[in-house]
Amino acid sequence: MNARRVGGIGGAVALAAAVIAIVVVALVGGFDSSDDGSSMSNTIHQIYERVGRSVYFVQSSGPDGVGTGTAWLFDEDGHLVTNEHVISGGTDIAVRVGENRLVPVEVVGEDPSTDLAVLKADPDALNGGDPFELGDSSEVFVRQQVVAIGNPFGLEGTVTTGIVSAKARVLQAPNGYPIANAIQTDAAINPGNSGGPLVDLEGRVIGVNTQIATGGVGQSAGIGFAVPVDTVEQVARELIERGFVDRAYLGVSTVGLTPELSEQLGLPIDSGALILEVAPGGPADVAGLRGGAETAGELVAGGDVITEIDGEQIAGPNDIAEVIAAKRSGDTSSVTYVRADSEHAVQVRLGSQPRG
Repeated sequence: MNARRVGGIGGAVALAAAVIAIVVVALVGGFDSSDDGSSMSNTIHQIYERVGRSVYFVQSSGPDGVGTGTAWLFDEDGHLVTNEHVISGGTDIAVRVGENRLVPVEVVGEDPSTDLAVLKADPDALNGGDPFELGDSSEVFVRQQVVAIGNPFGLEGTVTTGIVSAKARVLQAPNGYPIANAIQTDAAINPGNSGGPLVDLEGRVIGVNTQIATGGVGQSAGIGFAVPVDTVEQVARELIERGFVDRAYLGVSTVGLTPELSEQLGLPIDSGALILEVAPGGPADVAGLRGGAETAGELVAGGDVITEIDGEQIAGPNDIAEVIAAKRSGDTSSVTYVRADSEHAVQVRLGSQPRG
């Protein structure tokens, strides 16, 4: 049986192996959310008692040494979700069950563009944990109370609490691809727990902890980020089904056009995504879109400016990534762009994003 989902099904810094800080299971106090001011620490305890066995310490060994992180049980077939950067380059990967028993796992698939990976273990060896229920990204709200579970600095079974501090953040994945609609939280997260679940007070996963903003100190500064659960579910199911994510691809490198840059380049508009480079032979190249040429080592002249894709306004690279992320390879998109003083539109048949 696959992971259980509650609610509807939706669509899709420092990468310092993020995730969760130092408050080991014996939580004192807790959230004060009831009208009579009663503590919810027992509820948090109950959440951990229910789902704690389904969170695992990950150890990944390879030529570059040993990396650690966190994984959690996605379904009853023994599929586990973690971060791609936790296991990247690993040749010997295992999860720890109980105090000392290491259970070997195989890598089902990796997706660097969302920093997610799926592992597979013998379900009978996973200590009887139950798959997590999945929440719904559309129901996540700012100030929502959340719980993070993981293994910061190798401290297994660590629990921290906080709130959703913000939504719709954009992160940069290990391969430079933007991750849209990320969740920001003040639940303490630290190196060693990347891949761990961020859960609501019903114990449902609403995100996968992946990055922290450290303020230059390399540890939690109260700003952590999680990949949203709708993205997690979509990617995990694709990785389980085919071992990779068939992601749509336009094949352009762009920069957001500002009024200042527009004036410097003598362009007739001051908003859009200025094409710096077009991938040779890629969809945009085949459709006739043009990149610019570097001038004096800093300015770019001669590139087309994308202003709309399928009717969606485009102001920069993140807008392009968000629109294309909702497409499939083989889809055709209408791209509106400005070249010199004229506006044009072209149909682009999207390709598959190169893997690796």
